[in-house]
Amino acid sequence: MATLTEVSYYTRRAVKWAIAAMIIIILTPILWRMVKGIYLKINPPPPPAPTVAYGKLPQLKFPQASKDYQPVMRLETIDGKLPKLATVSRVYVVEVNKSRLLELDRVKARVRSLGFSNEPGQVDEQTFEFVHPAVPATLKVDVIYDTYKYQYDWTLDQAIYSGRSVPNNNQAFVEAKSFFQTLGILGSDLADGKTKVAYFAAQPPQMIPTTSLSEANFIRIDLFRSDRDNLPWVTRGGNTSAVYAIFSGVSDRSKRIVEANYAYSKIVENSFATYPLKTADQAWNELQQGQGYVATQAGPQVVVRRVYLAYYESDIHQDFVQPVFVFEGDSNYLAYVSAIDPAYLQAASPSQSPSTPSQ
Repeated sequence: MATLTEVSYYTRRAVKWAIAAMIIIILTPILWRMVKGIYLKINPPPPPAPTVAYGKLPQLKFPQASKDYQPVMRLETIDGKLPKLATVSRVYVVEVNKSRLLELDRVKARVRSLGFSNEPGQVDEQTFEFVHPAVPATLKVDVIYDTYKYQYDWTLDQAIYSGRSVPNNNQAFVEAKSFFQTLGILGSDLADGKTKVAYFAAQPPQMIPTTSLSEANFIRIDLFRSDRDNLPWVTRGGNTSAVYAIFSGVSDRSKRIVEANYAYSKIVENSFATYPLKTADQAWNELQQGQGYVATQAGPQVVVRRVYLAYYESDIHQDFVQPVFVFEGDSNYLAYVSAIDPAYLQAASPSQSPSTPSQ
């Protein structure tokens, strides 16, 4: 018969082994996850195969490039090399309004809040122009693609361009958002995105850029979309957006905004496909051969410092939102090259001519 000492001894050993077993049971999943994480970091699994669900995509329509601008280009990134970027990216469908008449009725209701009470004139089968009954202002609306262009002829009213009490940056941003919200067209990614401010002095019939708020007769607010899929957005204008408003210093609501534009690719959410991309080397070679679009020229010698992927926000309708390679350089040089693998693009039509609407 076991003594009390022996029972105590074996009980303590059993407890120790039980504790050790519990620790092993608890730590084993943690250790396994750590080992698995290290292995996957060293040997990452291949990304899912691109879905290419939309078949061959139409080629991006960039504005017509200047054939006279052919700079000598040099790559000087931090490590002197082109970066290794994603090999696959999402492509999104752009929504359009299919019912012209129903949308026109909705637009009429929206623009009444801005004082456009008269029936619009028809510019073409999808574009209508509203004329303000009391002030020299017009509003053109494309009811299919949901684009808006507002203009007030400020040159006819000296009180507008003789004063310099334009709103400050924050106030102008709030008023710009309010203007587009009144029309019911402000996307959430614009409301939460980046903004850019520019000042202008009046030299009728033109606005001349100025760097000082105290010398400005007008202030322009550009609204840019917030990032999507961890990629920024770039625009035709480079440092300008196709969604903007220009304000005077006049407190009269009907004369406060002298110009506004809204061209926005309305994405069909949860409707996307994935497509293979070119390499950065391919895009760089195409840019050097003059096949890209230069948003901001910089002179005969260009030093490119940064290369990355972004989504291109067009100010003319395109059926899909597609990624581009962005090349940034000294003296504000900025250029884009379509990022989709050419094997998944439709052949360019000889009759295609890029449109270049003003911003």
